Amino acid sequence: MWEKYHKNYVNTFAKTNKVVLLVHGATWTGRPDFDLQIRDYSLMDFLAKNGYDVWAIDIHGYGRSEKTDKDWSDTASAAGDIGAAVDYITKLHGVEKINILGWSWGTQTTGLYTMRHPEKVEKLILYAMAWKPPPGVKLPPPPTEQYRKTDEAGARSDFIAGQYEADVVDLYVKEALAAVPQAPNGVRVDFATKLPILDPAAIKVPTLIIRPEKDFLGTEAQTLEFFQKLGTNYKSYAFLPDGGHAILLEKNYRKFQQVVLGFLDQP
Repeated sequence: MWEKYHKNYVNTFAKTNKVVLLVHGATWTGRPDFDLQIRDYSLMDFLAKNGYDVWAIDIHGYGRSEKTDKDWSDTASAAGDIGAAVDYITKLHGVEKINILGWSWGTQTTGLYTMRHPEKVEKLILYAMAWKPPPGVKLPPPPTEQYRKTDEAGARSDFIAGQYEADVVDLYVKEALAAVPQAPNGVRVDFATKLPILDPAAIKVPTLIIRPEKDFLGTEAQTLEFFQKLGTNYKSYAFLPDGGHAILLEKNYRKFQQVVLGFLDQP
């Protein structure tokens, strides 16, 4: 894990409870996803400047975290990593709960953790989520190897043509590939054999769902059904036009940042 905060707020977090953990998806890691250092694209920097203590995690098997042969870094074991991170952060600041944001597969891992430990989650943000298998699509068989190699085409595949700045994506590709030359296949086994993993009725904390218009991962109908079935009345749904799966690093990134901050700042 790593942490970012603005020096003006260093002694405020125990009182304000402005603490948020960001959780990556199936292939890449927290640093390129949430802290890309080009202009003002970094979500971590943006939230830190607005008074938050911001953390990002690399699930085991990814990036800087340890590799293991005990499991394939599947959704259940990743939720355990999130639990360890939350326990560390809450103890550090003397708070009972924190905010959590998950992107892509991160919606599965954070959603599962929240289902199991609602007492530890202040607010949950699910961005670019999947829920059920896509209708009418035959899923590929689950992989038989623990890791898969990553490549440039994969790193570029989340971005929508015409919706991004070239130098941003070039930097993202460079840093993503450097951080993750190979990615665990636990997520692919889960998506091929275990969906749906989440029960929306079992998520009872304040929840924001962010749906980019051109996201490929889940359908709008499925996402809205999930939203309607959430086990909380404190919920919001943000539909962001034009953007794709990686809208936080596309031209509409400021809209994404403002939606996230607006929800976190709500009383």
